Amino acid sequence: MRLKILAASAALVMLAGCGDASGPQYEAEVLRSAYGVPHVIAADHGGLGYGLGYAAAQDNICELADRIITVRGERAAYLGAGAQNANIASDLFHRAAGGEAVVEAYLHGPADHVDTPSVEARAFVDGFAAGVNRFLGETGVDGITDPRCQGADWVRPITATEVWMNALIAPFGNPIASIANAAPPEAPEAVTEARLDPDLNDVTMGSNAYGLGREATRSGRGAVLGNPHYPWNGALRFYRSHLIIPGELNVVGAGLITTPFPGIGHTDHIAWSHTVSTARRFGYFELTLDPEDSTRYLVDGEYRDMTRQDVTLHVLGEDGERTEVTRTLYATEFGPMAASGQMPWTDERAYAFAAPSEGLRVIDQYFAIWAARDVSELHAALGRYQATAFNTIAADSDGLAFHGDMGMVPHVTPELIETCAVTPAARGAWASMRIPVLDASRSECRWGSDEDSTRPGVFGPSRAPQIFREDWVAQSNDSHWLSQPDAPMTGFSPIYGDETGARSLRTRLAIDMIEQRLAGTDGLGEPGFDLDTLTAAMFSNRHHGGELVRDDLARLCRNEGEAELEAVCAALEGWDMRVDRDSRGVLLFNQFVEAGGLKWIAPFDPADPVRTPHTLDVSDPAVLAALRTAAGQLEVLGIAPDARLGDVQAEMRGDERIEIHGATRGVGVFNMIIPETPRPRVGSQRILHGSSWIMAVEFTDEGPRSRGLLSYSQSTDPTSPHYGDQTRLYSDKGWDELYFEEEAARANAVSHVSLSE
Repeated sequence: MRLKILAASAALVMLAGCGDASGPQYEAEVLRSAYGVPHVIAADHGGLGYGLGYAAAQDNICELADRIITVRGERAAYLGAGAQNANIASDLFHRAAGGEAVVEAYLHGPADHVDTPSVEARAFVDGFAAGVNRFLGETGVDGITDPRCQGADWVRPITATEVWMNALIAPFGNPIASIANAAPPEAPEAVTEARLDPDLNDVTMGSNAYGLGREATRSGRGAVLGNPHYPWNGALRFYRSHLIIPGELNVVGAGLITTPFPGIGHTDHIAWSHTVSTARRFGYFELTLDPEDSTRYLVDGEYRDMTRQDVTLHVLGEDGERTEVTRTLYATEFGPMAASGQMPWTDERAYAFAAPSEGLRVIDQYFAIWAARDVSELHAALGRYQATAFNTIAADSDGLAFHGDMGMVPHVTPELIETCAVTPAARGAWASMRIPVLDASRSECRWGSDEDSTRPGVFGPSRAPQIFREDWVAQSNDSHWLSQPDAPMTGFSPIYGDETGARSLRTRLAIDMIEQRLAGTDGLGEPGFDLDTLTAAMFSNRHHGGELVRDDLARLCRNEGEAELEAVCAALEGWDMRVDRDSRGVLLFNQFVEAGGLKWIAPFDPADPVRTPHTLDVSDPAVLAALRTAAGQLEVLGIAPDARLGDVQAEMRGDERIEIHGATRGVGVFNMIIPETPRPRVGSQRILHGSSWIMAVEFTDEGPRSRGLLSYSQSTDPTSPHYGDQTRLYSDKGWDELYFEEEAARANAVSHVSLSE
């Protein structure tokens, strides 16, 4: 993509030196508003990357450096083998991915090909690396204030190639241990002392998002609520930023901490969020092996050799010395070999992991999103690149809403499964998990393609679930089917998700919240959404599971619970069916749900999917048994049944304990928070994942209005003033203005630095 600079502020014209080749290569202004949010203003994409890299390194240099040694396969050399050899597994996986060589091949691809990064994308990445290195040059490794990596030998200047390697290999969804463990049965036991655990990096994530069209808003224009549920620590944290090329580009939002440009955000014309999709973006091929050599596999009557890659790792020991570990990794034309308890490598059979690669498209994908002037252009951008691994929910300033699952999904149809999933294991994987495991021995069992597929083997964008609406769309991690219940999306391959099953309580609550708002029955005033009602709905903290069954459960407790459950019954009766800091009895009820207490009288009805199942079956002995189990668990923990949520759920920031509202998955809570397992007497004092980057945007006749919040704060450095400030804001249900207009960003800046190099 090529974007023409139309204008620049006077300050930037002066900085740019009128394009003199003898002038600086990179220039940027970095303004910071409250909570440490960087607003980067530059005349070009290289300057944007430069300012963003510098700011990101100031806040999270340890995370950036940690990610670089991860994608280079050097964790074990600097950090040791890790628990259960996790670092060894990670290094083997990333070495097998061939990151640097693959990056160079893409960078030298045909000009204007979708797989070849644009001039602007290269400049942005080059600038980002230079900005990180500018920070390191000023500070020095010994001057880093974060004790996690202060003076560490694994913190060093980074290269643009390493930034591209990070973009190439996503920090989620990879079967790391299965690939690292794959070895033929005749090979000696694993060279590591302990067998690698299956997929140590497996993280369950989720999200909510609303795309609201003109019929659902008070302004008659669009609005968006984004609420991803991501880990509160590690490479999947979000980072807030605001990027401006005056007259050309203005985008604000948040992206993953190691690729910190706005991946969820808004411009003048569109706002969008992503939610975790139910689509399977991978599969396996089942290999029939040569009886004489289990590293050869059958294809169309002939055996083919697997490729072999000998990988030698240096592993730091507890004595400070490094030892060598060598392992042979195997791959096929389908992808790397993978082995697990469910898919073992035997003398007769083995499995290759297959996943379509987005290559280096991600930067240009988001540049195209930022350039879109409405959701139709957004849709076209998503289709051109197919580089989003999630659902996209959006709305535009004209009042049209959109949902699409437009990324790369294996072109697997029920007919292909019927013909090519031939073994019981393969059929079971499809029936239970919708994972395609196809017969590798027949060439007709390869993934298909469409005329508009942007890579062989994936569904084209025209075959992906997508919908435009003038009222609304909503997504809470169920399939595409009921993103708009009045217009169900059907007829897509099951690999995208089911089209008949029960929706989660969270999905049902998300829809109910919209319906109540449009009816004006939620206590927030006249019908329709605006910025204030969006933010109020987000933190209404309703508990839909409690709303459906609390009263019946409390009566059952009184009628049959006997004296020992007196305090439990009273706690249920006194609970406000919210998950606010002051709500009492939340932990009791959630433990009841986790113990299997939700038994329904009315079963799921596909004709009424938003309201069913319903009505607690108090005649089922499992209901009272689950309540007793929950009561017993709290008794063992020394936590009262009516414990105040804020007293048993918190996040520590140094010695400061910050109370956290929200509640866990599976209970019907929109503001989802997943805490650590409660500990005796204190409950949970660490949040694992949940509501993270929260954004509300309303388009008006005067332009966009927006607020946001990063629940765990901007910096991972415990010495930073921005280590816990937004966490306190979240605890208080506060919001931060996004200061989208350049004038507003300048007016509200609390610091300013001009950079050039």
